Parts: sequence; C-alpha cells; structure tokens
Amino acid sequence: MARSFVRASILGICILALQTASAFAQSAVIVVDAYNKKVHVAGNAQAKRPVGGLAKIATAMVTLDWAEASKVGVGVLATVPAYAFQMSDPGTIGLQAGDQVTLRDLIYATMMSSDNIAAITLGDFVGRDHLARLGRSGHPMEEFVRQMNQLAAREGARGTRFTNPHGLENSRPLPYSTAADIARISIYAVSRPAMRFYTNQSSRSVTIYRGGQQLSVPLKNTNALLGVDRIDGVKTGNTERSGGCVVISAEKPSSVQVQADNTSLIYHHRMVVVVLGSANPFGEARALLHQGWTAYDRWLAAGRPITDKKQMLDHF
Repeated sequence: MARSFVRASILGICILALQTASAFAQSAVIVVDAYNKKVHVAGNAQAKRPVGGLAKIATAMVTLDWAEASKVGVGVLATVPAYAFQMSDPGTIGLQAGDQVTLRDLIYATMMSSDNIAAITLGDFVGRDHLARLGRSGHPMEEFVRQMNQLAAREGARGTRFTNPHGLENSRPLPYSTAADIARISIYAVSRPAMRFYTNQSSRSVTIYRGGQQLSVPLKNTNALLGVDRIDGVKTGNTERSGGCVVISAEKPSSVQVQADNTSLIYHHRMVVVVLGSANPFGEARALLHQGWTAYDRWLAAGRPITDKKQMLDHF
C-alpha cells in the first residue's frame, strides 16, 4: 500500500501536463462574513479549481482536531518519513528524512512557510496514529487524506477533493476545490483561536532535532498582507496549475448595540476573502476586503436583512 501511494505521486510528477493560470479567464473569488455567513462579493465562487497550498489549511485543521480529540497535544515529536521526498520537492526549510520536529513547529512551517515536507510529516504522523487507534492496516497518508476530505464534507464543502496534504497537483486523481469551499474551511479554521495564532505571525523560529543536535530554523510568513488592514491570516498558495491563491481574514473591533429593554448585544465582525487563480492575488484580495467591508457596513446600517437565502454561503 505504501509503495502504491508513493508510486502514484511519482507518476503524477512525471507525466502530469501542467496547466498555467492563464488558462483561466478570470480569478474565482468570494468575500464572506465569518460570523453570519453572508456573502458580500462573489465571482466564479463555485468553479472547481486547483488551489495549491491552500489545501494546507485542511491539513493543519485535521492535525489540530486530532491533537485535541486524542489529548496528545501538539508538543509531541514527529519523524520526517523518507517517502516524503518522493511526494514533493525538498521543501522550504531544509527538513531531512529522520529529522524530528514537534507537531506545533510542523504546523508553523506548514502554514507560515508552506513547507511541503512539514505537511507530509503531519499527515504521516496523524494518519499513522489514526490507523493504530482503529486497528487497521494501510498507508498513513491515505488515512490522513481521508480525514481531510471528511473535514471538508463536514463543513459543507461539496465541490472539494483533496488528494494529498501539501496541495501540489502531482497525484492522481487531481485535487481541486472552489472559492466557496475554501471559505467554508477557512471560516472553521479562523473560528479556532489556536489556528489564528499559527497564521498571524510574520516570523518565527522552529526547532529541528537532527542527529542529537538542535537546529533553530527561521520562518517567514508568505502572506504579504499580514498586519495590513487588520489582516491576521490565513494562507497563500501558488502552483503552476493554481496560479496565485490567497485566503485572508480580518477582524474589526466588536460593537455593542443597546436594545429597547436596555440590554446590550455584542456583535463581532470578521471577514474572510478567498482569491483563486489570480495574477495579483494580494492586490485583488485587499481590494475585495475593502469592497466587502463597505457592503457589510451598509448591510449592518440597514438592520442586517436577509432578503434572499441565495445571499448566504450555504447556497454556494
């Protein structure tokens, strides 16, 4: 089973005819209020597209969910499997087969630096543990990808198929998602304070344990918009097939509304923006965020009406 999974990845690397982003007439986008799930801007939001490294949002969330459910936590060490380098390029932070890294630092490397080997190592560790707990045989990566797709289905992502934890389009069948589905998964991710902590740092150092030595490796967040306009996440992605992709999330200060009976309601305000297949993902995402907040503010001023269920994310 292990050989068949790796062989499929190698086959994909060798024979896959890459499709450039220019093949898409235009980007696919969506802007959603994270708390009310109202869509304020959308274009091609249901089109199935390659999403590159945005798949790592699901990778990180499956890991965090497992860490919480198993009560193991994210401080445990995982070993980089040798087969990882048959599934991906060498990655961005210099991991080697046999290195040990905590799940916490692997999540940082996956989300901040988009390291593919880190994502594979998370999948191997969590998938292996799942199989052991279920008393089943099989390849840990196949089990982990199954968990990724289960998470997507649970969040209502009906137009999504994950095939690996790193997001590269080098496996068969090809992975895909939609802007609306990535928004669903991202809204779940930003609802977890732990995930926001992994995505809102511009730089950080992680520790690699190699041959009895500790190596400190600096990470730099690939999200160029971090800290701009209150943006605190979430993830970038860019492959030849996907083109420029980004998910950003931003929160405005909460507001208080006094009711007729003198009680107060606190309203939280967070926007999630997804851009797929863009030649200028950061510029497009920032412009969409401004457009989304403008529409959102008008909606709030009008009393938050829902005049059509088609305005809601569930419709997309």
